[in-house]
Amino acid sequence: IQRNGRSVLQVTISVSVIGRLIAPCTAAGDNAGRSVRGAVVAKHSQHIGADVNYIAEMAGRFAQFASSHEGAVDASSAAEQARLEEALVSAVSAEDKALIESGVTSSEVSHLEGRDALASMLKLAANIRHAIGAQGSATSCRELSCGENAICQQVQQGVAQCRCVAGYMGDGFVCNPPTSFVEYSLIHPSSGKDELQLADLHVTPLGNSRVAVVYRDMSRSNHGYLMVGDAQPLKMSWSAPMLISSQSQVFNPKLVELQGGGGLAIGYRDQNRDGFGILHGVGLSPSEKVEDGKPLKHCVISPPKTFARHQAQSMVLLPLTGSHVVVLFAEHMTGGLASHLLGGAMYGSAVVANVRTDGSLPEMAGKHRFATGPVARLSAAMLSPASFVVAYRRGENDASAPRAEASCTFVQVRDNELVFATQPLSLEPDRTQIWARSVAPISVNTFAYTYHSGDEQVTKQAVLRVDPETHQVSLVREPQVIGRGFTPYVGSLSSAGAGDSKQASSLLFTYFTGDSSGNARAQSCRFGSEGESVGCKDMPWSSRELLSVSGARMGDGRAVLVYTDVRGSPYYQLLGLAEPA
Repeated sequence: IQRNGRSVLQVTISVSVIGRLIAPCTAAGDNAGRSVRGAVVAKHSQHIGADVNYIAEMAGRFAQFASSHEGAVDASSAAEQARLEEALVSAVSAEDKALIESGVTSSEVSHLEGRDALASMLKLAANIRHAIGAQGSATSCRELSCGENAICQQVQQGVAQCRCVAGYMGDGFVCNPPTSFVEYSLIHPSSGKDELQLADLHVTPLGNSRVAVVYRDMSRSNHGYLMVGDAQPLKMSWSAPMLISSQSQVFNPKLVELQGGGGLAIGYRDQNRDGFGILHGVGLSPSEKVEDGKPLKHCVISPPKTFARHQAQSMVLLPLTGSHVVVLFAEHMTGGLASHLLGGAMYGSAVVANVRTDGSLPEMAGKHRFATGPVARLSAAMLSPASFVVAYRRGENDASAPRAEASCTFVQVRDNELVFATQPLSLEPDRTQIWARSVAPISVNTFAYTYHSGDEQVTKQAVLRVDPETHQVSLVREPQVIGRGFTPYVGSLSSAGAGDSKQASSLLFTYFTGDSSGNARAQSCRFGSEGESVGCKDMPWSSRELLSVSGARMGDGRAVLVYTDVRGSPYYQLLGLAEPA
């Protein structure tokens, strides 16, 4: 046991020595954003005078040493086990047998520790050689320890490599959120058929690594379709589109996964102007494999349920407990007492519905109003499983009345009942023509509110916080300009989960159209627990002029962006939001 113990100690020292040798190189690669290979070359060229081949050669010797000692460790352990078993048979007293049995156990533990130490030596050697680009550095994935946001791939017989999962950039050891982006076609037109013309795309996460997408197909009589995507480590698979309803057109469709799992809620209006607000329940099988271009076998869509009339604005859906959802929409009433008002009565309203996944009709469970007057440009985000924030544009029928075009309010959920804050907050109350907007959580009770100011032709971002005692919204950071030029859309994706109190910081990816080129741009910022931003980076993420864009963060830390260009051609991108620890 002492002999095996010394062997394990010697291996530990060897690993430590090699670790100290490459630690400065790895640190340099992490801090400066360079590859490990470049860091090794720079370090040894300046201080040791050796080149990468020397490091590769020494790592190879290290691996040969470990391989040559595997048999010796096994043989030594087998001999020790045989000796102890023989002694156990000849032992007379119970005390002697107990001591020998303890020795047998200790011997086996030491054997496993020795094997683990040798395996760690082989893995370390392979990692060093792989990191500096040596050919044939790893023969199998058991020899490699890949970094966060990476997997090992057996690229061919006898050759294994670490690769960043789709949506991240790096060398397989350090994988970061991307600074350049890869675009894919969402749907390939069928041979001989007209070019696709899609609009109103919207995406929502499904569990850990799936999403669902709805859209309006202008080339097919404005019908609505549903697709499911499965984000695998190195690629994404998409099901064939499924018709939502053959009975009506679909404008500005939205969808959300039910908290109880196994289904979705889909909402839309059936006419661009003066339409009905429609809600469907959708039943899905979480275990069904998503195959490229193949229809889902287990998908049940309920008949349409009307929840509102005279619809002309986009709605928002959020999940509540179980199978309940809230639909936030602009209500417009023209009958009854409202007929005496010029243009009718208008409100910002919320309907709570129980959405079923067995094909039966959704049931309305209650309605609330959170704003009086014309409401448009709705956006909402969950701050916790039992609270959310709503951003909206509120106009006035009277031109002389004060405006609140960048408003927001906090909402609590109590047993699927909604409690709205008594005092909504209005950013820049004197300014008009505030159009597209987005809200996203960045830390506990704190969120970013991004919006486009039309008369200034700039996109701004403010940070707000909800007081946990009074439930009122207050300003943490004044609106700051993050983009210039007109944008028809604004969106934001956060690495912060709703109510995640353990996350000290979050990454916020905000996308919009920037400058005079009309191409898509983004700002990526890290936010601290107090709402302060650091390390903001501006970057292009698509060279196309876009009209419809939607993004959703999945449970695995990646996000999916779906969008159409001005011709209606659909695309998607995978985007990593989790930075390595």
